[in-house]
Parts: sequence; structure tokens; C-alpha cells
Amino acid sequence: MAKRSAPRKRPNTAGGRAKRAPGKRKAAPRKTVAKRTTAAKRKTAARVAATRVRRRTPPARPSRGSIAAALVRGAAAGAAAAIVRRLPWAVEENDPIVLLETDHRRFEELLERGKQTTGRALKQRTELLNALATALNVHELLEEKILYPALKPHPEAREIVLEGYQEHHVADLIVNELRELPRDDERWGAKFGVLKENIEHHIQEEEREMFRIARALLGRDELMALGGRMKTLKRDLEG
Repeated sequence: MAKRSAPRKRPNTAGGRAKRAPGKRKAAPRKTVAKRTTAAKRKTAARVAATRVRRRTPPARPSRGSIAAALVRGAAAGAAAAIVRRLPWAVEENDPIVLLETDHRRFEELLERGKQTTGRALKQRTELLNALATALNVHELLEEKILYPALKPHPEAREIVLEGYQEHHVADLIVNELRELPRDDERWGAKFGVLKENIEHHIQEEEREMFRIARALLGRDELMALGGRMKTLKRDLEG
């Protein structure tokens, strides 16, 4: 008698899931697709935000190394004018650094003479203060209208230029206070001493740093043009 073959098993479609054919990927549930879409949108938004932050970020401040290099180059460029610095403003001299340093030597002389006065030298104190205030006002205008604007766009010089504006302002305030004080007031000598220290500090910062940076950053032709403008403005201011 022939054996009966075993019945073939049919896939269970009622209680369970049919096995998927090899090579076919299982479709992702709708919730998973939605999550992936949301995550992609968040990444895109993050990249856009990061780009905006980078655009708003101000340029990095110059390193101390770059400023030091500028100082070295400026010192070398200014060495040739060392002798001329001792001379007064000359008709043929257009180097703005030489011209400004000539003013500095004059300020140092007036400040030293004023520091040595006493309360009995009323006329001398008044004359010294007037001469110093007039020369200082012209000098500040030359720097603030010509030299400082030429240097301010350069990152290496921006900070010291901003300090220069403020130091001019402080000196002007002290000069005005000295004008209002009686010349024999015991506070006059002390306040004049503070003015002397303030201006001398300003001179040192300009000559040791700002002027050297100026020589490093500005070409000779540009410097000579600035000096010519300074001489014209000085002549107009002094009438």
C-alpha cells in the first residue's frame, strides 16, 4: 500500500505575520519616519544658527606677537629720524612722527617748569598754563583729526588709539580745573603734578608703541601726506 505524503504547511496568516521574502526591506512605521524628518530639520536649523553666529562674531584681536612685530619694524623705521626729532617744526619736514615728538619735547619742558613753581609765582603759573593749554589743544586736534583716523582701522593700533582719545579727554579736564583754581591754592601744585604724570604717560605710550606701529603699518608716502596735512591744520589753528 503506497504511503500518503504529509500535507504541506501553509503560512499562518490568521494569528501571526507572514515571513517577508528575502531581499525586501521592511517599510518603516510612520512614527519613525516622522522622527527622522524632525531630526533632520533640527540639524538644518542648527547649521543655519551656527552660520549666523559666525557671521556676527567680531574679528579676533591681534595677537601680542603681531603687535610686537609691528613695534620692531616701527622702531627700525624711526631710527633714521632720531636726530631730526630734536629740532623744531621745520618747513621742509613732513614726517608726522617727528613733528609730534617735537611737540612732546616742548610739553615736557613746560610741565617741568610748572612743577617747580610755588604759590608765590602767580603770573608765571598763569603764563605756563596758558602756553601749555594752547599747545596741547592744537596737538590733540592734529592727532585726533589726522593720525588717529589713519591708524584706527588697523587691528594692531585700534586699542591704543582708543586709549589716546581718552587720555586727551582726561588731560583737558585737569587743565580746565587748573584754570578755575587760584594760582596760590595749595591744591594747584598737586593737580599740576597729576597733569604732568598723565601727559608724560601718554607721551611714553605714543612714542614706545603707537608711533612705532604707525611706521610699521603706514607707508612712507602715506606718512608724508599725513605730515603735510598736519602742518596745514596747525597753521590754520594757530592763525
